[in-house]
Amino acid sequence: MDTTITTEPARKRGRNGSVILTDRMCEKLVARRVKIYDRKCPGLYVSITTAGVATFSFKFTDPETGKQRTGWLGVYNPETFTVEDVAARSTA
Repeated sequence: MDTTITTEPARKRGRNGSVILTDRMCEKLVARRVKIYDRKCPGLYVSITTAGVATFSFKFTDPETGKQRTGWLGVYNPETFTVEDVAARSTA
């Protein structure tokens, strides 16, 4: 039996810092699902799957219950539903 002991800590889950979302980010391929939060619109993020599907969601606090909720906004499509459309929809 071959065992190896390392002094490095276990790999932490990477934190996706906030950036300004672009259409190009929504089109990238990823090895595993990733969430990218928008810096310009707090609560807005895109979730990209390994199949290349990017969906937009919005986190907010429900004023009635005080609990955090997530609202689904739609699936990215370069011809009909872009980052610009999502930003306009989430601030309306």
